[in-house]
Amino acid sequence: MSTLQVDQERDAPALALAWVPAWIRAELAPFPGRVEALWRFLLSTTLVVVISMALQVPFLPLSLIIVFFTAQENTVLTRLSGIVMVIGTTIAVISGLLLLKFTINYPLLRILAACAMAFCGMYFMRVSKLGAIGYLLALFVFYVQSFVDQAIGPEALVRALLWVWVAITYPIVLTITVNLLFLPSRPGRLLTDEMRRQVDHVLAQLEAHRSQTAARPHSAESVARSALVLHRHLAFAAQDDAAWRSNRAYHLARVAAIDRLHIAASQLSRLPLTALSPVQAEQVLALQSHCRGLRTSLVDGTPFTCDPNLAGTRPVAGPFDTVLREMGHALQAIGEAETLPAPSAQKREGLVAADAFSNAAYGRFALKTVLAATLCYVFYTAVQWPGIHTAMLTCFILALPSLGATSHKGLTRVVGCALGSVVALAAAVFIMPHLDTITGLLAITLPVVAIGAWIAAGSPRSNYIGVQFVFAFALSQLGRFGPTTDLTEIRDRMIGILIGVGVSIAISTALWPEREGDALKRLLARLLRSVAELARAGHDAPGTPDASELRTRRDAIDNARLRGWSLLAQNREMQARVALEPGWQYAHDTVTLEITTALAQTQEILFAVNWLHIQVQDAGSYLPQATADALRALREHAAVRLDRIANRFEYPDEPAPHASDVIPALPRSLVDAGAASTGWLADILQAARVLDERIAQLDRRLSAPVH
Repeated sequence: MSTLQVDQERDAPALALAWVPAWIRAELAPFPGRVEALWRFLLSTTLVVVISMALQVPFLPLSLIIVFFTAQENTVLTRLSGIVMVIGTTIAVISGLLLLKFTINYPLLRILAACAMAFCGMYFMRVSKLGAIGYLLALFVFYVQSFVDQAIGPEALVRALLWVWVAITYPIVLTITVNLLFLPSRPGRLLTDEMRRQVDHVLAQLEAHRSQTAARPHSAESVARSALVLHRHLAFAAQDDAAWRSNRAYHLARVAAIDRLHIAASQLSRLPLTALSPVQAEQVLALQSHCRGLRTSLVDGTPFTCDPNLAGTRPVAGPFDTVLREMGHALQAIGEAETLPAPSAQKREGLVAADAFSNAAYGRFALKTVLAATLCYVFYTAVQWPGIHTAMLTCFILALPSLGATSHKGLTRVVGCALGSVVALAAAVFIMPHLDTITGLLAITLPVVAIGAWIAAGSPRSNYIGVQFVFAFALSQLGRFGPTTDLTEIRDRMIGILIGVGVSIAISTALWPEREGDALKRLLARLLRSVAELARAGHDAPGTPDASELRTRRDAIDNARLRGWSLLAQNREMQARVALEPGWQYAHDTVTLEITTALAQTQEILFAVNWLHIQVQDAGSYLPQATADALRALREHAAVRLDRIANRFEYPDEPAPHASDVIPALPRSLVDAGAASTGWLADILQAARVLDERIAQLDRRLSAPVH
């Protein structure tokens, strides 16, 4: 072995962990609405601690965790999640009482009935949008078993179950009230804030090119997330407010236009900084003025007016001019949004999956979850260690459709519990012996809650760490109505979680593992097909289009672009989950090599197709009909190639024909004319060549033999 190989092997662990500090900084970075969410968490938890301590409502740690589960990113989701949780908790408590009434004296029958009810609940969780009700039922009927094992009397047992209902229900009502009244995160306001943030990014890119100073580039991932966030906020705003719902066409057009503006800014961030001509500088200043006006209209809620000649009519002279014109068209689209007709009603999806009773995966999922929980219950009962009953609950908490998602949540649960346990241990040893008032208790509790709330208000990649951080501390220090220095709760819960995570992952891996490696390839195929749809979108019809036809084409391109960004984000998320699947290196040995490379190249193809669309749209009336027909054939040929490449991922066992190049689809005379030109035709052909090269790279990569 060479010295270089030895050095590479020695440095491999350090290189593998080099991304951790940057990841932590990104996860903890502030974003619009995070500070407000922190204050709402703090107010809700303070009220819960004071009320539970003053009125001696038991199960305070459970009440605190319910606050975190109820509070969501906006008031609509918070209200919906709270209602579903109240219904689910009520059904679960009634079911638990009925279970005990008829099986309290028959342990085997009680366990079998609990397993049957939990199976039905987990099955319902997979097949319905109201699956949280089934999840709560399954979790509660097994949680009841830990009460029965304490050998308390029937009356005390019933009272304990009813107190559980109180400890869950009143924090839900309290959290919904706080989120509606105190710094409410209304979806409409969140949408406005996000649009304003994206306009600020556009202004930053324009200023960077005007002043010749470097600006932070926009990655494809950030562009995709930004587009999805806009449409997500708009969907909830339409549910929350009748005014938003009645003006949905205007808001949808405005969101699509700002999405176009942000994508154009991303393209601008990729261009080198060059000295601007007087005409270009004037155009940049005009765009900056309009963007500031748009930002003011968003803040004040006033109509936005745009100069109808902002995009200009002169032929573009290069990529920079093309991006500026695209920004002008996007701003003009925002100004025209108020004249749009009302959209047609969208078809609602059913509450139950179409294959609810035909897909065997749902039953297998429920069976695996119940089996894992039963094994943990039998284990801690056999060793007479009730303190680790968290192992049984962990099996339900980690019950997620895919093995990668289960592993990810298990990892975050362990990390959050470990961090919370360390803080609880330090508090129990150094602080709790000196506290004797609720003021002191709040003084030590609220900073812990603030840290956990900040993490919990973050991205789905890490927010569960914050929830577990607070819960681990609460179980240790807030389980009694007074200071405690008992450390057994910390030890037992950590051991129980480790056992539960191990059993859950082992069962999920050994029995019908739902790996996402193959699903990732199918999802990548869908992404390639969506890029092909984008290439075909807005195909020109013969003749000069009127305003209505131009708007229809633009809407088709915007919708196809949004589907592409959405699938790109889904591919990135699924890829991260697949990387956490146990044994993925052996079951899917091409995930990190083939799929990662193909996904990165598909992302570049998405940008290239979008850039070609921008070039063709900006050429506008300068395109002769013969040239427009040739470019339509070019995009169709590119779409065919992308469909063929998608078939390789979707149907890997079938031979796929090798697609020809894109550029020969253009007439030779047009290629020669473009080669001799330095204007818009040369730019369009250059965009076509870039698209051809991107597709060819992916084609060659997939056609290369695997060694």
